[in-house]
Amino acid sequence: MKQIKNVFNFELKGMLKSKSMIVTSLIMCIIVLIITSVPTFMTWFGSDEPETSLEEERVEMIEEFNLVYDNEELENALTPVLGKSDYSNQDELKKAVSSEEVKSGYVIHDFNNYTYVSFDQIMDYSEQSMFEDIFSSVNEKRLLEDAGIDSDKVYEIIEQPIESDNIILGKDAGSGTIIAFVVIFTIYMLILLYGTNVATSVAREKDSRTMELLITSTKPKTLILGKVAAAGTMGILQISALLLVAAIGFFINRVNYPDFILDMIKASMSLDTLFIYILFSVLGYILYLFIYASLGSLVSKVEDVSSAVAPITFLFVLAYLAATLAMQMPDNSIIKITSFIPFVSLFTMPIRYMLTSVPLVSVIASSAIMIVTVVLLASLSIYIYRFGSLNYGNKIKLKEIIKSFRS
Repeated sequence: MKQIKNVFNFELKGMLKSKSMIVTSLIMCIIVLIITSVPTFMTWFGSDEPETSLEEERVEMIEEFNLVYDNEELENALTPVLGKSDYSNQDELKKAVSSEEVKSGYVIHDFNNYTYVSFDQIMDYSEQSMFEDIFSSVNEKRLLEDAGIDSDKVYEIIEQPIESDNIILGKDAGSGTIIAFVVIFTIYMLILLYGTNVATSVAREKDSRTMELLITSTKPKTLILGKVAAAGTMGILQISALLLVAAIGFFINRVNYPDFILDMIKASMSLDTLFIYILFSVLGYILYLFIYASLGSLVSKVEDVSSAVAPITFLFVLAYLAATLAMQMPDNSIIKITSFIPFVSLFTMPIRYMLTSVPLVSVIASSAIMIVTVVLLASLSIYIYRFGSLNYGNKIKLKEIIKSFRS
């Protein structure tokens, strides 16, 4: 135990004294503080002008339409709604768009037919969508009146509002989606960063032959446990610092936060949800750190680390993709299955627990599976580390090590 403590202290002090780690942590803390202060910045730089209503925005957008009517009948009928013709024909409108005098324009051929002219095709279709809505409503009103139907009465019936009250007996998925994304992204970056760091550290010791000196005075089991414990502690310290800065930023700027954000945080982050996130995140974090450390011991050069950890990194990316799917469909059958697979459940089970009602039996079963898997893979990782720590010859096949471990 004393040797593990010595390795742990040595590795942790090295990380804490690392300039790159200190600078990275400071930059991340500053970014978090800026993000939590965005509502305050918005009040500082916000416009003092009164907010325009939807109807006023609609009128402003209509005034920006650049129109060409094919005939006088269309112009007389649509001018009161869309405005007067800005150009005499389509060619003039094209010239204006080509010279960037205007961004776009509309050539109206009939009450249900038009041509949209623009210089670049962009993804923002709000203006064209607004034009089509207005254009369509004018045509509908004309057709109803031609058929002898009171268009005002029809629209009054169609637009009759529906009143409803929502009674949520379980959990509100909408309130926790953003928080779930922030949490899984944080854990994702944490495991990738420190997992690769542990694997590289082990490979560097082998590459510089430092491993030979360490093994003579310390057992391989002690080394890997100390390294994983140090990397895990450093990651937890870094996340704790970020959470502390986020909490400080939130409480300083709380008065400027919109009510819906405050309600969302209050509704989604209960004590039991927080406990489930911490439990699965810590267990998953330890699980992947052991795997990365053992894979780093299989190579003799630092340059080979990326290829050695590629399979587990690919698996971890799949777990992240499953988590993004879980945020949209927490009750999906595939997501339910993945919440019992340890390599993925560190993401999917907490997300399911936050966004939907999960039976307590399922949570306990998933936790038990995760704990057992961590213990088994930790034992396997220690064996792989011991097997590969002094191997400098041919590339070790993981299949052979696992076969040897089982026997």
